[in-house]
Amino acid sequence: MGEKVQRSAIHSDAGLHIPLHQFALARIHPDGCGQPPGRVETHLSEPERREKMNWGVVGHGHLGSALAARFARQNIAFQHLSAQLWDQGKNLPQPEDALLLAIPDGFIEAAAHQLQQRGHVGPVFHCSGATPLSALEPLPQAGVWYPMQSFRDVEVPWGTFPVYWENALLEPILQDLHQKLGIPPGQWMTSERRATHHLSAVWANNFPTHLVALYQDFCRQKGVEPMTTMFLDSVSQALQEDARALQTGPARRRDLATLARHLEALPPELRSIYQALSDSIARLDSSNS
Repeated sequence: MGEKVQRSAIHSDAGLHIPLHQFALARIHPDGCGQPPGRVETHLSEPERREKMNWGVVGHGHLGSALAARFARQNIAFQHLSAQLWDQGKNLPQPEDALLLAIPDGFIEAAAHQLQQRGHVGPVFHCSGATPLSALEPLPQAGVWYPMQSFRDVEVPWGTFPVYWENALLEPILQDLHQKLGIPPGQWMTSERRATHHLSAVWANNFPTHLVALYQDFCRQKGVEPMTTMFLDSVSQALQEDARALQTGPARRRDLATLARHLEALPPELRSIYQALSDSIARLDSSNS
């Protein structure tokens, strides 16, 4: 099966920065053997060539691991890039292989240049929401395959979230990939529009989660039971109606005395956040006046 390597936690959106030279290749077959997949014969038609195309998943973070698990479950022969050896020129994908770059955004351009220098001609897709297609500019067949999902585990509800594509010239390859993975076709989207969707997802997913985490920490420190019902009701109502019109509290009332007492009662690490949110509430209310 290829050399066993330690997995690294890399999120599809950001995550830990791991040097590009640490990515290596483990070849994985549906039958469990460790032999590399056979090369694609040159006499095959384009549909046959796509059917026999070898895929590689680069990265052992959350997205890379989830993709590898899906490839294995769907009985698709693939190569899983993990640690070491890229800079040494060992265990690299074949030049015509199709690759999914599930690596931190900051390494995408470097990976593209390495592949270009080694003569890679197969299709290469990065999986980033915020990175433009131009990051893969050195490569002859470059595209984007971005799943709009937060990956926390290898088991994800494939087929329930959108996947955004870019570069219509590679549509047949992407269609074949989705058919093999058993998920609905993707949606075409420009780099600029995809970046906006990614930013929207950060607002919808990351920031609320962080605010809840801060609130839970505050309740633990103060020995207060979290007001979960109030929290859920507030968010639910705000999403269904005009959230600006629903805003209440001392910041909207310009109750400076209460705001000052709250700041005094808060742990130091929460004061700047409370102040920033209160200032934002006041500004938003002023713009509505």
